[in-house]
Amino acid sequence: MYVQARSRIEVNREECTGCGYCVESCERKALKISAVMNHYGVYPVQHQDEVCQGCGTCYYFCPEPRAITLHRMDAHDQEERYAPAA
Repeated sequence: MYVQARSRIEVNREECTGCGYCVESCERKALKISAVMNHYGVYPVQHQDEVCQGCGTCYYFCPEPRAITLHRMDAHDQEERYAPAA
């Protein structure tokens, strides 16, 4: 059974510190630590769209502002963007 995603997740590899909190919080295992370092010399999170249900749990567990952006979908598939405050 196909479940339509409630939101879309966008990971900013250059802002991610690779702490792994979002990876541990994801029940669907839609996130994993990348094998390629970012410009800070850490291994950032890599998102797998095909597995993600768009629950947004990773967004709320992420301690790094601007590392994960949540694009919520309304009833008409219009995006509402939620990004952490600066």
